Amino acid sequence: MSSAKFQRRPDTSPAFFERLYQSSEDPWNFRHSTYERERYAAICNSLADREYRSAFEPGCAIGELTAMLAPLCRSMEAIDFSTSAVETARHRCRDYPNVNIHKGALPEDVPQGPFDLIVFSEIGYYFTPEDLESLLIHLWSILEPGGRLIACHWLGHSDDHQLHGTEVHNILGRVLGAPEGLKTIDEGYILQRWSK
Repeated sequence: MSSAKFQRRPDTSPAFFERLYQSSEDPWNFRHSTYERERYAAICNSLADREYRSAFEPGCAIGELTAMLAPLCRSMEAIDFSTSAVETARHRCRDYPNVNIHKGALPEDVPQGPFDLIVFSEIGYYFTPEDLESLLIHLWSILEPGGRLIACHWLGHSDDHQLHGTEVHNILGRVLGAPEGLKTIDEGYILQRWSK
């Protein structure tokens, strides 16, 4: 996928996130936050009715969700554009030989695929509407027929987000069509799943 026109704001750059992970191994408290643990469980529960041959998780952070998804997948690729986060995620997933985690960014480093599961969680806010649409079209193209794309985003506000979580999911719906389901917990996040 071409990234020639893609421009990142300074507060969504790899250097910005690397500084965060160097100052704290878990800057968003992924390991212990009740919100995060419940969100991860909801994602996994929405996928646990089958096994996946090949999964892709962009923006894996320190690998907490990755480790929970690993038992559902025969093979899993995950990327994050912070070197420090990737190192922590690799350590977290060290007991899962089916998981490959490496440094990479969207849209430049989308793997070739094909995949039968794509987990698009907590990253859609960092794109402009146009860039997000382009990225989603590409991700859908590497999803196998019968494969699933699951998306989950926080419904709060943050200065480093270009889009609100509801806007992200509105764009997902425009690009991918009607989702299979919608779930919100305490108005905290939106979780939807699409099948190809």
